[in-house]
This record gives sequence, structure tokens and C-alpha cells, in this order.
Amino acid sequence: MLAHFMRVAVYIISVILSMYGLSCFRFENYIKRGKVKEFYIFYIVVSLGIAYLFAQFVLSFINMSFYT
Repeated sequence: MLAHFMRVAVYIISVILSMYGLSCFRFENYIKRGKVKEFYIFYIVVSLGIAYLFAQFVLSFINMSFYT
């Protein structure tokens, strides 16, 4: 049960970190006028993808360090 909460916490923290990390880029220079809604969808999808990859890395690292 504790492992499930840890996994959820790692995923939530990684989403927050990926959105914070992507916020340093100046995307407004590349957004076309009238395409702001599409940009936010793209931003969410990219941040979730990065968060998933980072969370998988962290969870694999934790799993490997406990069982090795």
C-alpha cells in the first residue's frame, strides 16, 4: 500500500517539476496568433511525457537500489 502512494507521489512531483522546468523557455515567440489553446494542449502533453520518463527513471533507480 505504501508503494502505491510513493508511486503516485513520484508521478505528481515529476509533473510539477516538468511544468516548472518547461516554464523557463520563451514559448510565446513561437506561438501563432489564435493558436493558444492548441499550444496549451501541446504544453500539457509534453510536460506529461517528460514527467512520465523522469518518474520511470526515479522509480527504476529506487527499485534497483533496494533490490541490489
